[in-house]
Amino acid sequence: MTKKTVNFLTFGVLLFLLASSAFAQDDSNSNEIDSLYTLSLEELLNIRIITASKTEETVQEAPAVISVITAKEIESYGGSNLVEVLDRATSIYMTGTFVMTNNLIGLRGQTDANWCTKVLILINGRPHRDSFFGGSLINVLNGYPLSAIERLEIIRGPGSVLYGSNAFVGVINIILKRAESNQVTTTMRYGSFNTINSSVSAGIKHKDFVLNSDVSMYSTDGWKFESRDENSIVRSRSKATPVYDSIVRPARSFNMMRKDLGATLNGSYKGFSLTSFFGHSRWSNMPTSARWVLPVNAPPLAKPVEVEGLGSKLFVDLGYTREITENYTTSLNVTWNGTYSGQEVFTSQNRSLASHTNDWLMEWQNNFSVTDKVTGVVGLVANKQTGYAKDYTLNPDATPFAQNQELKNHAGYDVVPAWDETWYTGYAQMSYSPSTWLKLVAGVQANKITDIKWNYSPRFGIIIDRPSGFGAKLLYGDAFRAATPGAEQGIQLRNVIHGNPLMKPELISTYEGQLFMRKKRIEASIGYFHSMQSQLIGRSSSSDPNNIIPNTPQFINVGSLESYGFEAETKFYLTSKLNGQASFSSQQSENNSDQKNYSGTPIYMAKIGLHYETVTGLSVGVFHTYFGKGGNIRATFSSDNAPANFQGTPVNANPPMEAVHYTTVNASLNLQKCLKTDVPNATLFCYAVNLFDQDVYYPETARRNLNTIPGRAGFNIHGGVTLKF
Repeated sequence: MTKKTVNFLTFGVLLFLLASSAFAQDDSNSNEIDSLYTLSLEELLNIRIITASKTEETVQEAPAVISVITAKEIESYGGSNLVEVLDRATSIYMTGTFVMTNNLIGLRGQTDANWCTKVLILINGRPHRDSFFGGSLINVLNGYPLSAIERLEIIRGPGSVLYGSNAFVGVINIILKRAESNQVTTTMRYGSFNTINSSVSAGIKHKDFVLNSDVSMYSTDGWKFESRDENSIVRSRSKATPVYDSIVRPARSFNMMRKDLGATLNGSYKGFSLTSFFGHSRWSNMPTSARWVLPVNAPPLAKPVEVEGLGSKLFVDLGYTREITENYTTSLNVTWNGTYSGQEVFTSQNRSLASHTNDWLMEWQNNFSVTDKVTGVVGLVANKQTGYAKDYTLNPDATPFAQNQELKNHAGYDVVPAWDETWYTGYAQMSYSPSTWLKLVAGVQANKITDIKWNYSPRFGIIIDRPSGFGAKLLYGDAFRAATPGAEQGIQLRNVIHGNPLMKPELISTYEGQLFMRKKRIEASIGYFHSMQSQLIGRSSSSDPNNIIPNTPQFINVGSLESYGFEAETKFYLTSKLNGQASFSSQQSENNSDQKNYSGTPIYMAKIGLHYETVTGLSVGVFHTYFGKGGNIRATFSSDNAPANFQGTPVNANPPMEAVHYTTVNASLNLQKCLKTDVPNATLFCYAVNLFDQDVYYPETARRNLNTIPGRAGFNIHGGVTLKF
């Protein structure tokens, strides 16, 4: 029996269960469903969000293009981590590289090399950052307990006016649950690739005291990652003869092992609040050189030496909020981000790269209303960033440490000498509502980066929200991203890369327009965006005469990028039992070198989810995504990019990125509702991923030598049980 046959049979069983439950309903159950339907719809249409203005408002009132993913939707469609949940959001493409798997959020077609520096993650409104490369999200995206999340607020477009650096093309705010009673929930699941996932969630509420804690542990032997490396194709470079591919070595493979631990502790008492997260991850990956490390005297098809990445994150925020008067509230927050990341080769006692960052952020925020029509927010921020990075396989003078296989090296080479910088920010935003259906917004943020002139990021918006349920938004916003004081300013790797402390911040200006409607059973929107980026941070060529060190590329401001696209999304309730969501997005871009869609992310994406739920406890959520083909990343070893004097047939290092249909199915059955007896509150569930066993390849944009790398597992399925006490 083939894999695809098994997948279709699995899908058929789920549909059979769905149909059986539907025919089993009686009239009394229908009345109960109608009541639940009305409540759910009202909650959907009146969700109040805080990310766009740092104050509560509806999605329609917010001066931003924003989507919300609720805890109910996460439960309905399933997921093991935030990667799988965010992959369903409008205009988002979750991707990664051969070094940092599942670390990149592609939003509106924008991605980075290894680090997610242009989408800012917030946890309960507090920035999650690191000052080494600015975007190490692997702990949050893979290890954050989904059971802790009340909703995700996703802003598409710039957010620097309130959140500073990294809020470049988007902001994702993880809003956490608050216990309404004393409760404990535990989940256990087991599935393909010997995957084990367990979590425990507990909540305590006593008068004004609320405390929530969630712990998630994930372990998998991993799916088969099979790829050629940069040494697999030998291309003749002789000037006297035509260029051709003379040697094509076979692909090698390893299992994509990963282990993630995530723990949260969040609480509040009167005006005081605590938000914290600890994450630790280990994962298999290719070496940072994109070249396999092989055993000594290895045979032709030998497995490569295992290489692991590892990272830890500790995030803590302490806050105090006080309502001074009915029209004025002030708050003070102190946030600490501590990050560690490293690379490890199993044949070595020492790590080739180990970075440590300690970043403190203090913010004073003030919300006020002048009249019932005029409101505002102003704030001040100080962000102190410290850290260092070392290569422990080298001596302090950058020569190889001779005893890497026998001894620990406690000195190491300063890949990035210790840094210590403090950045300052001030922001203000005002809203004026001359009528109940019209809102005008204006704001600005001033940023002072070390050794850089003051930067100003404005925002303007017109929001029309008619009582009829129809409305529109016209928005303009600037954002910036400063070079990180760690790697981008200070890294020192001879013949590889050198930092540059003189770079200007990356800038973006975005115009957005959106039409939306909100009716009894549906909400929908369609929009257009147009962005201009400048002073983009990239790398010089090794032959550039302006390099600080000869023959060593360095970080520089390299050029500009223009991007534009359309987005449409909807959520709907077809009947009291059936609801769903759908989105479509397209994006195009072109840089100053006339390279189109250079990021390689899908140019078109279409997503649809349907969820069916009955009062007998059966729930089935099916989510299907069409990822279109991406643009040409100009990879060296790609059949699309043969040199002008090439003879013969150019070889792709790996299979090209193609359009795929990616489907997940999540089915669950609550035994208490199904049996209608006083049994424990237990829910059985089955979660199937990549139902049609599609081969998914990501564009390899970190080095752009390989054309693609394997991106996701084939068909896999997981089952388990959730108990609530």
